[in-house]
Amino acid sequence: MLTLPELLEEDQFCPEFDENILVEDFTTCSGTSAGVGVGGGHDLVATGKITVIGDTVDSLATPVSFKTKTVKLKPISSRFSGRTIGQKNFKQLRLKKGDKLAFVFEMIYNTKPVKMIHNSKKGGSFSVSYQKMVNLLVKGGLKEEASFTVPKESTFAYGLMEIQLEDRQMVISLEPWNHKRNLLCLFSHDGRPSEPLNKAIDEIQDKKGLLQPLADLPKSTCSDLLEKLRKVLEDRDTLTLLEETLEQCSNGSCDCPECPAVASFMGLLDVSGISSSMKNAVYVLVSAMDTLPDEMPPLLMSCSPETLRVLNQLVDSLRKDRQAKLPESLPATLQEDGEFRWAADFLCSTNETLVEMSESWDIPAEVLLEVLCLTVQGLNMMQSGK
Repeated sequence: MLTLPELLEEDQFCPEFDENILVEDFTTCSGTSAGVGVGGGHDLVATGKITVIGDTVDSLATPVSFKTKTVKLKPISSRFSGRTIGQKNFKQLRLKKGDKLAFVFEMIYNTKPVKMIHNSKKGGSFSVSYQKMVNLLVKGGLKEEASFTVPKESTFAYGLMEIQLEDRQMVISLEPWNHKRNLLCLFSHDGRPSEPLNKAIDEIQDKKGLLQPLADLPKSTCSDLLEKLRKVLEDRDTLTLLEETLEQCSNGSCDCPECPAVASFMGLLDVSGISSSMKNAVYVLVSAMDTLPDEMPPLLMSCSPETLRVLNQLVDSLRKDRQAKLPESLPATLQEDGEFRWAADFLCSTNETLVEMSESWDIPAEVLLEVLCLTVQGLNMMQSGK
């Protein structure tokens, strides 16, 4: 990277600039929480108590001010426009077709050190398996504390001025090519948690790779595992026991359970000789199913391959386009009065409908959508087989 004077081999040049206060004594403290339990309420006023499954707080330790330093462009343009870049320096730039050459003409920086603090705490009953899956199989509740300090006079944002080239000859206009970052977005927001649909989509995108090894399972193995999983789903406690057993195995210690359905499932995993990544993918699928409300896993397990294929297409659309829409041609099970229309509608939710549809469950809307998508993806991979 070269400075503009270095590019033109002019050592004595020192630009003029203006310096101004942009933000003075800025501070922020934001927090989010999600609650569960009988009654589902947050009684902050009457009792001063709150039952939550997750709390997150981000804050600035002390107020901070920001200043701008802006180069005076007219002297720059007068001095350098029309100058030719030397052949040696031009080669160093290695400009490719479509690349733009620019220099920084404005910077925004902090006047004193900035200390950021992040506290996060997760716990509760509904998402025990979900939390273990998200937090790299950490048992129980999770508490995270982190802080960092940005040194004084660090650049938080910048503006660029494009340099147009005509046969190595520079033309510098006075119209900025603005790549300035949104400074306040680094710290502030409106105090509300991000929209549940976007939160769910981000998590779905991050976790898709966890299930991918299922696509490489032999078709016969998939068929046998699905059959044994159906037996497990006949009783919710058995599904939870299977999830706990898979967790133990992922940690390197696995006791043979007394439950016949779980023992049969685990025995098939052992004799199949599948890789550890495939076993972990099975664990992610089972954990997602164990987080769904009681009635959902057996229903989804009974989906036909055609129904699952369409539901999986909706999941893909949700990931890629951040909004799923029902296709014109639907199998009978996904039509208006179909058995699985609820799943299709849920996958096509907006932020508003997502919240409304999840009010009858003690699970945050974004978590419910996320584990539904993971379950659909996993079951579709296994039904497809290799």
